Amino acid sequence: MKHLYILGAALLLMIAPAMAQTAWKIEPGKYIGNTKIGATTEEMATLLGPADGGDAAMGKAWGIWYSHKKDNSIDSSRYLAVYSVREETNGKEAMVVKQIRVNTPSFKTARGLKVGSSYIEVKKLHPAIKVVAQYQDKTKGRKITLYDVKKEGIAFEMTTAKGSRQVCTAITIHPEGESINTYILFPGYEGFEKL
Repeated sequence: MKHLYILGAALLLMIAPAMAQTAWKIEPGKYIGNTKIGATTEEMATLLGPADGGDAAMGKAWGIWYSHKKDNSIDSSRYLAVYSVREETNGKEAMVVKQIRVNTPSFKTARGLKVGSSYIEVKKLHPAIKVVAQYQDKTKGRKITLYDVKKEGIAFEMTTAKGSRQVCTAITIHPEGESINTYILFPGYEGFEKL
């Protein structure tokens, strides 16, 4: 029994540094932090705990984990959203992660792109970027443009307030070579007018 504890501790010491190295990184087509494309929602629940919110229908689901304030109350302005689809994996059906979306500048790509980066910075590092959708938020008077780098598996939501430059307000990763529009509309876009 003592040897099992030692083996368990050794494994934990080997895994913890690897998880810490990726905790705040964005790798297009692969992961945001420790949330990975292709993982099951069961694995995500083990890693992140139960989702704070979400929606599900017809074999597709969003799970949303919100940031928490110092008093442990939910800060719904910052989130990690995970989109999953029911499919067969390892010989059984499971909900599998297909998209991961964040809106906090804590996560960065290896090239330093993050929420808050300008369109010019993104275009310089991802010249293949293409507009895939535009929305109008009439209540806040801003336009949201969704850009995708399909081949790399990363998309950027850029918001433009009247008279200002485009700034990244969310980053989504998805499988390389798949369009971000392959699945469903992002949560929170229901009231926006598609242009």
